[in-house]
Amino acid sequence: HTFFTLPEYTAWKEGNNEGRGWKCKYYKGLGTSTSEEAREYFADIDNHEINFSYSGPEDDNLIDMAFHPKRADDRKQWIGGCEEGTFVDHSESELSYADFVNKELVLFAKYDVERAIPSMVDGFKPGQRKVVFGAFKKKLTSEIKVAQLAGYIAEHSSYHHGETSLQGTIVGLAQKHVGSNNINLFMPNGQFGSRLQGGKDHAAARYIHTSLSRTARRLMPEEDDPVLEYLNDEGMSIEPRWYCPVIPLVLVNGADGIGTGWSTSVPNYNPRDLIANIRRYIRKEPMEPMVPWY
Repeated sequence: HTFFTLPEYTAWKEGNNEGRGWKCKYYKGLGTSTSEEAREYFADIDNHEINFSYSGPEDDNLIDMAFHPKRADDRKQWIGGCEEGTFVDHSESELSYADFVNKELVLFAKYDVERAIPSMVDGFKPGQRKVVFGAFKKKLTSEIKVAQLAGYIAEHSSYHHGETSLQGTIVGLAQKHVGSNNINLFMPNGQFGSRLQGGKDHAAARYIHTSLSRTARRLMPEEDDPVLEYLNDEGMSIEPRWYCPVIPLVLVNGADGIGTGWSTSVPNYNPRDLIANIRRYIRKEPMEPMVPWY
């Protein structure tokens, strides 16, 4: 079986015992294919080729909506209206621009938002959540090179993107210079960057080491792990849908991200102020205003 979209694969998996007994392989571009597989594709190029059909001004408007910098609000509605299970039928030889935008491009846009905008529940983007999951699974109490940790996380969390991106995520979670994290979940053992270049002046991942900070498990206790909702990717149990930290990490360390149609910018706040306000809320007392704190 070959699937060109995740909804197709998910639908097949649900109808086939969650894919048990099958070996699944994720192909990302032609680089994943062997020479023999590539020859097989191009020998049958007529069946793989899809021609685009233009139907007039409506198609022009859809392309404009998808890419024009001033139509972000239209993109919000476009992504919000995407129904679960939407996908392009790649067995057809012709595809309209309308179907391409509303059935294929919208899936990329939706996925882009999910990757770029953090969850308010735990303050993590999916990549950050995978890093924390991998470190918890490895029980990372002793030092390890950032480059080595990235490899472990990619293997155990079904990470489909470049390890360089993952290394950058680990570095970002460990930084503690002014303007980065108020509570760093990883230890920055080595040159992890400074405020002079916003942390971009960190050393290469193969030279720096890290481990879980003692605070990480105090914020996300191990006792909570069994009640979390874990995701499944190609038969592998991976990170939870979200963690449930005891204080809102999205306010502790802030959040920045630019997706398709949406962007976010949340400043950092003082953890002590947050804890005091949470206690007031629990006691049903009025909470006090907070100001950003770094």
